[in-house]
Amino acid sequence: MVKHRIRYTLDAVDDLDSIFDYISDDKRDAAAGMLERIENTILKLADNPRMGAVLPANDLSLVEPGYRRIVVKPYIVFYRIGKGEIFIARVLHCRQDWMNLLFENSFENA
Repeated sequence: MVKHRIRYTLDAVDDLDSIFDYISDDKRDAAAGMLERIENTILKLADNPRMGAVLPANDLSLVEPGYRRIVVKPYIVFYRIGKGEIFIARVLHCRQDWMNLLFENSFENA
């Protein structure tokens, strides 16, 4: 099996920075631990890109299908599978309005 390359959109990088900043206001170690959990889960996608659940088509009526998600509580990692690559689109808190945040910018900004 071919190992996929992991690529992050600028939005995903910003999301990870925001997560760290938000958590580290109180506990820097907890922030580092959360990012490590997210990163370790994302790295598993390189070997098993289909491990995440496909977003239901009815949720994507206005955008192209193909997004998947994996949960690293309380965050959701949204990604797409490309040819030999995994594109990490966003990393959002489960309480955020993730449908609007995920699709407010074109995914082609990857």
